Amino acid sequence: MAIDIRKISNGARPVRSVYQHGHYCVRAFRSFMIYPIYSYFLIFIIYLQIMDLILYFKIRSRGPFYLSITTINHTNLDEFHQKMTETSYNNHIFDSLSIKKIMVGPITHYVQSPLAEYVESNLHFTYYFPSISANAISIFHCCLSLISIKIFSSGSLFRRRIGVLIFECRSFLDCLDGVIFRAHAKNSHYKSYHGGLGFYVDALSDVLGGTCLIIGCLLYFYKQRPFRSITQQVSRSLSTRLSRSSDTENEEIDLIILNIDDEQKIPSINDINTNLLETKGRIFIYLGLFTIRYSLAAIFWDRNVQAYEDLLDSYKDKSQQQTLQLTILHSPLTILIFYLWRYLCALSIQDYLLIAIFFDRTWEFIQKTNMLGWISLLITIFFTELHVNQIRSLYYIL
Repeated sequence: MAIDIRKISNGARPVRSVYQHGHYCVRAFRSFMIYPIYSYFLIFIIYLQIMDLILYFKIRSRGPFYLSITTINHTNLDEFHQKMTETSYNNHIFDSLSIKKIMVGPITHYVQSPLAEYVESNLHFTYYFPSISANAISIFHCCLSLISIKIFSSGSLFRRRIGVLIFECRSFLDCLDGVIFRAHAKNSHYKSYHGGLGFYVDALSDVLGGTCLIIGCLLYFYKQRPFRSITQQVSRSLSTRLSRSSDTENEEIDLIILNIDDEQKIPSINDINTNLLETKGRIFIYLGLFTIRYSLAAIFWDRNVQAYEDLLDSYKDKSQQQTLQLTILHSPLTILIFYLWRYLCALSIQDYLLIAIFFDRTWEFIQKTNMLGWISLLITIFFTELHVNQIRSLYYIL
C-alpha cells in the first residue's frame, strides 16, 4: 500500500493529480501491451460499432416485414414453412430484421443469437433432441443463475470471472430456448409471443437471472466493502478539520490519501479504518437504484417492442398505411429511438455489469453510471411514448 502525502491550501491553486495528464496515452498504450485482454476487448467494441453501422443501412433499406396470411395457400403450407425456415436459419445476422431483433442488445444480436441459430440450423438440435423443449432449456439456465450467486459473491477475481462465463452461457441458453421454440412451432418470426406458457416461463427465468446477478453482487460488496472515492475522503477530512479549527483557515492542511495499486493485495477490513469504506446502507441504496433502473428498462423495452411490432411489423389493409409504415421505419428519428433502446435495454445493462465484474470494476460502474443511466433511460422512455402515440394518431387519420 503506497501512501501519498500532499499539501492542499485554501487558495485557488488546484490539486495536482497522482499522474500527469500528458502521460495518459502512454499509460493506455502500455496497458494494452501488458494486458492483451484489453486489446481484445477494444477490438470487440470496434466490431460491435461496425456492425451497428451496417445495421443502420440495413434498416433504411428494409421492406415490409409482415406476412399476409391470406396470401398463403393452405395446400402448400409445408412448403411455405420450409422456405421461411431456410431463410431464417442461414446464419446471416441481418436477415429477417424484425423490430425485436433491431431493438435487442448488440451482444445478443451479434454474438449470442447467431450462435443459437447455428446450433439449430447447422447442428440440427431439434432433430437429434426432439424431446428437449424450450421450457426445459429455460429451467436449466435458471439453475445456472442460482449457481452464479455463490460464484459472484466470491472474493476471488478469478472465480468471479468464471461466474461471468457461466452467466454468459446462461444468456446463450436464453437465446437458444427462443430458437428451439420457433423451430418446434415452425415459425421463423423473431418476436415475443405473449400469452403462452412458454412466454411466462421465459419471463420468470429472465427475472430470476437478473435477481441472482444482483444478489451475487450485493453479497460480494457486503463481504468486500469497496473503498470510498478519494474526493469523498478529502471532503470529509476537510470538513472535519475545518470544524475543529475555524480560526486557522489559512493554514495548510495535511491530508493522507491512500493510492491503492490494483495489483497489490487488499488487506482485511478489520485492519482498515471503516471511514475509508462504503457503508452497507450506501451499498444497498446504490444497488437498489440500479435494480429499479434495470427493471424499468426491461418493462418498458418489452412494452415498446410490442407497440412497434403492432405499428410497423403487422399487416395493414390500406396501401397508405403500408407506405406510412416504411416511411416511419426509415426515418432517422425512429432509428435513433431503436438504437437508444439497444444500448439501454435490460440485456445491455446486464452485459455492462458482467463486463464490469470481469474487469473488477463493479462498484465503479454502478456508482458512476447511476445518474447518467437514470437520465438517459427516463428521457428515452418519455420520447418513445410520444413517438408511439404520434404514430398511432397518424394511423387513425388514415
